[in-house]
Amino acid sequence: MNEYLVIRLGVRATDPVHWLVWSQSEREIIASGTLVDAAELALLKERAGGRPVIGLVPSSEVLFREVTLPGKLTRQSLKALPFLLEEEVASDVESLHLVVLGSQGKQVSLLAVDHKRMSQWLGWIETAGLSLKQLLPDVLALPRADEGWSAVKLGDQWLFRQSEYAGMQVEEAWLNVLLAGFEPLPTISSYSAPPQDAPGEWLVEPAELPMRLLALGAPLARGNLLSGEYRIQPEWQRLWRPWRKVALMAATLLVLLVSNRVLYWQEVRAEAASLRAQSVQLYKQLFPGETRVINPKTQMKQHLQALGSSGQQAGFIRQLMKLVPVFTQSSGLTLEQLRFDQKQGEFRLQATGNGYQDFDRFRQLTANDFTVKPGDMKSNNGKVQGTLILRSKS
Repeated sequence: MNEYLVIRLGVRATDPVHWLVWSQSEREIIASGTLVDAAELALLKERAGGRPVIGLVPSSEVLFREVTLPGKLTRQSLKALPFLLEEEVASDVESLHLVVLGSQGKQVSLLAVDHKRMSQWLGWIETAGLSLKQLLPDVLALPRADEGWSAVKLGDQWLFRQSEYAGMQVEEAWLNVLLAGFEPLPTISSYSAPPQDAPGEWLVEPAELPMRLLALGAPLARGNLLSGEYRIQPEWQRLWRPWRKVALMAATLLVLLVSNRVLYWQEVRAEAASLRAQSVQLYKQLFPGETRVINPKTQMKQHLQALGSSGQQAGFIRQLMKLVPVFTQSSGLTLEQLRFDQKQGEFRLQATGNGYQDFDRFRQLTANDFTVKPGDMKSNNGKVQGTLILRSKS
């Protein structure tokens, strides 16, 4: 990052917001200032431009802790961290967002922030039309002291970095009371003028503008709160989000259309299989000596060619060939038996249909080539069984 915008948010929406635009290559401040409150964050959208934005949050809202794991640090043992914190926090651990800062052996350093507070800060940023690259506790952006603590004064607050993974923030009015509680009190390296009558040993470092000091350390700081459920989404995912529901509806519609199409072709294939089975059955009745039936229509044509174009058998085959497509179209009718009375020159067939209408449809389909007379008809178990007598018109 050559240039970036650093924004230090407050605890409440009415708290002032400090900001600074820093040039890493020039090592200088491009612009800086203080907003009256979070409602003015939108004023920084132009300042951000295409620059990365780093957010800093008050460490008074962050809990820094070290816990001891029962075993080695693994992905599974990390799931136990909330339960290890239960005895140290007053709130429900499930309401906390946890970030692991580092580990050494079984010791794990972590920080915790209330989910409601995270939602509040990120809501301000989103409302302002800004996008964060990092969100850090402010004290972790301070430089580490060689010995003891480092400190800087920001507005009417003092920020202290106590170690690599810990720090604190205190209002100036409560500073002496807080420091008096540490025994012994470490040496404090201060980048702001030390307060009068403050307890402990203070080492005066070269004075720094607080936001400049924080901007120098922020890009390399540990403890990015934008992790887990708050992890930054890639740009394509952010642009995709408004269209996700539309795409989901379209995908659902496509699945339904494809499913219906698949069901349709399954039904067609099932019907085709049924018709082929009827053709095979008819062929076997006509030619009981043949056990291998691959293509009934083709095999019937072969028989016709073998018989030639004359003779009674050839006439029988020709009449039979007229019936084959009729059975193919009469899907509701199942052929049970077919006989040819050579003396009378007529076919007698027994079939089963779903209703009388199937027999009537068969009669209509054969009307051009045959005279059809119905025989015995009876209904049995919801089906109709009957006999038809067919005599060729030619």
